[in-house]
Amino acid sequence: RRANSQALTIQLLRHPIWQRARGVAAFVGVRGEPDTLALLDRTITAGKRLWLPRVLDRGVMRFWACDDLEQLQPGRLGLLEPPQVGLGLGAPGPEHGVDIVLVPGLGFSRSGGRLGFGAGHYDRAFGMRRASGLPMPLLVGVAFEEFIDPSGVPIAMEAHDLRMDWLASERSVERCVVLGSSAVA
Repeated sequence: RRANSQALTIQLLRHPIWQRARGVAAFVGVRGEPDTLALLDRTITAGKRLWLPRVLDRGVMRFWACDDLEQLQPGRLGLLEPPQVGLGLGAPGPEHGVDIVLVPGLGFSRSGGRLGFGAGHYDRAFGMRRASGLPMPLLVGVAFEEFIDPSGVPIAMEAHDLRMDWLASERSVERCVVLGSSAVA
């Protein structure tokens, strides 16, 4: 996990989507997810604004700006979370300086499908943003390569599910290709 997390961090740090981003909404990896702490630290030291989520209730998540990882606190679901100061943001986007959102998941398909943990936090937060017509940040699914297209079958998507724009693993950062689409990166 450590070596793959370091390789994933290097892949993201070298990629133009991270380099161009003014700010990043991310997560602190737990339960077998990639360890993101080094990436979060590099985000702060690069002068980018970092936003981290806090789970407030089942299905309810908000983001707070974080400029000191030492302030993270154990929260619901065993996550390390930023202190709750003020109201936070439901889904930070370009108007908050957030150009990319790093999204955790149990599995991803190369067409952008995501299998989450079942509570719908990201789908709900960023789905409301999309439905309201606000500009969307790039959604980047973050996982070890073994969890990307693990069965070779695309992950079934419901109408409310968010499709990832990019996937980041220890091997690469690549644009998702929607089957039947001629989208160009």
